[in-house]
Amino acid sequence: MDVQQRKAALRQELIDAQAELLAVLDRVGPNDWSRPSPAEGWALRDVLTHLATAESGFVGVLKKMASGGGGVSQDFDPNRWNAGQLRRRGDASVEQLRAELVAAHQEMLAVLEGLDEAALNQRGRLSTGGEGNVDDLLNLVARHKRSHTDDLAAALA
Repeated sequence: MDVQQRKAALRQELIDAQAELLAVLDRVGPNDWSRPSPAEGWALRDVLTHLATAESGFVGVLKKMASGGGGVSQDFDPNRWNAGQLRRRGDASVEQLRAELVAAHQEMLAVLEGLDEAALNQRGRLSTGGEGNVDDLLNLVARHKRSHTDDLAAALA
C-alpha cells in the first residue's frame, strides 16, 4: 500500500469513528448529560469532556511522533491525565466541549494530510503503554472514540 492509500485508509477510519460519535451525541438530550455511563463510572458529560480533551491530546502526540519525537512520556499515566482533565474542564459547556472535539478532529485530519511515508513510519510510545507507529496511533484514536461511542449509546439505551 502506498503512502496515499495508507493516509486515505487512516483518514476514512477517523472520519467514520467521528461520524458515529457525533450521531450518538446528537441523541443526548439536555437532561441526559448527568446519566451514568459504563465508562470509568463517569456521567455522559464526563465522557464528552474526556473525548474532547483526549482528541486534543492525541493531536499533540501525533505531531510529536510524526516528527520523530516519540510518543507519550514513559511515565504517562492515563488515569492521572484523565482525572486532571475532568477536574480542569468541569466548567466547560457541552457546546464548547463538542466544538473542541470537532476542531481537534479537523486538526488531526489536517496533520495526517501533511505526513509523508517517513512520518507515518515514525514510532513512539502510545497512551496504552505499548509502542507503535503513526498508523497504530491513529487506529488507536478511532478505537478509543468507538469504545466511548458504545458507552454513550449504552447509557442512552
